[in-house]
Amino acid sequence: MASREMEALKRIMAMLGQGHTAAFGADLNLEHIRSAFARTRAQMPVERGVTFLSDTFGGVETECAVPEGERGDAAVLYSHGGGLICGDAKTSRGYASLLAAETGYPVYSYSYRLAPENPYPAALDDAMAVYREVAARHPGKSLFLLGESSGGSLSLGMGLKARDQGLVMPRGIIVYSPILDLTGALDRRFPGNCDPAVSPEGLARLAELTCKKEERKDPYVSPYYADFAGLCPIFVAWDESETLSVDASLVEKKARKAGVPVTAEHFPDCFHAFPISGRSTEEGRKVLRDTVAFMRAHG
Repeated sequence: MASREMEALKRIMAMLGQGHTAAFGADLNLEHIRSAFARTRAQMPVERGVTFLSDTFGGVETECAVPEGERGDAAVLYSHGGGLICGDAKTSRGYASLLAAETGYPVYSYSYRLAPENPYPAALDDAMAVYREVAARHPGKSLFLLGESSGGSLSLGMGLKARDQGLVMPRGIIVYSPILDLTGALDRRFPGNCDPAVSPEGLARLAELTCKKEERKDPYVSPYYADFAGLCPIFVAWDESETLSVDASLVEKKARKAGVPVTAEHFPDCFHAFPISGRSTEEGRKVLRDTVAFMRAHG
C-alpha cells in the first residue's frame, strides 16, 4: 500500500486531468506532450542555495547545478526523461537542484537532441560528448550517472559505451523506471498494471519516433540485449504497478547474472518515475536518501 502522502499526490495529479500532464500512449501527440512536459517540470521547485552555470560541452547545451558548500570528490551527470522526445537542461532544474543540495555534488544536466527530428544515435552521441567533458573536468573524482525513464536508458547506454570504448568508468549508475527494450520483446501487459502515464502502445509509438526498426536491437538503444558484465554498481528503483516495472526488474536480474553489484527498490501503488517528485512523499524521500547513500558508498 502506498503512503498517505503518495495517495494525496496521486489525487492532485489526477485532478490536473488529461491535457495538462504528459502521457505516453498510442495516440501520442508530439506538440501536446512537449508542452505538457514543460508545464509539469516548471512546477518543480528549485532548491535554495543552488546556482546554475550554463556551458557548452561538445556542442551540447549543458547546465551545472552547483550547491553551497560543494563537495570536491564527485560529480553527477543527470539525463532527464521524456521519451527522448521532450525536455532539456532547463526543464531538469528542479530535480538537478535537489540532487545537488542533497549530495553536495555538482550536477550536470544537458539538452540532448530530441527525436523525431534527431533520431538515434543523436541523443546518445550528445550524452557521450557531455560524459567525456564532465570526466575531463573532474579528473580523479567519482562520476555518477543518473536518469529516469528514457534518461535511465541513456545512463545505461553511457555506462556500456564507456566500458566498450575503454573510457574512465562511472562509479555508479542510478536509474529510476528505465526503458530497457524498444523492440517489443517484453510483455508489459501484466495483472496490476494501472500506469496512466506510459502504456505498452505508447512505448511502441516511441520506438517508431526515436529509431529505425533495424536499430532497436542495438544494446545501446535496448539494454535488454546488452551484456552487463564489467559495469559499475547499479541502483534501480521503480513502481510495481507501472508499465516499466518489467524493464526495471530486468535491470536487477541482468546485473545479478553478470556479477554487477545492484541495489533494487520497488514500491506499490506509486506512479512512473515517482522518485523525481523529490521529498513530497515517504517513498520519494526514501529513494532520495538511498540514492545519496549509494553514491557515498561507491564514491
